[in-house]
Amino acid sequence: MSLFEANIGNWLQVKPLEEDGLYQLIFAEHHIGNVWIRSIHGGVSASTMEICAEAETRKLIEAGQDIQISTSTIDYLRITKDADIFARTTIVRKSRRLSIIDVVCWQDEEAIPVARGTVTLKID
Repeated sequence: MSLFEANIGNWLQVKPLEEDGLYQLIFAEHHIGNVWIRSIHGGVSASTMEICAEAETRKLIEAGQDIQISTSTIDYLRITKDADIFARTTIVRKSRRLSIIDVVCWQDEEAIPVARGTVTLKID
């Protein structure tokens, strides 16, 4: 079962967009981490990046293969606001047993990212 189909994917409301490698987190009130500045919780941003990396890896593997996150490194670059987050994935490496995906997230402009990360997934 992919993270899109799992409860976390539904709760976060992450969806792929038409452009390959582009995803959108649809903002919801339960994403707020800091109510004073109405910023999206860092865990929501990180989970979004992991879901996007998993989705990209699923495109590269055979049906029936299982994947799991091995490591993820997230850099928070700017404070988020109460708006949708967009994520672009880049495949760094894909081998028989490993996938490394870079993810960049932004809100207003892609040139001004709010977070970036690298997710390594183990392919079984």
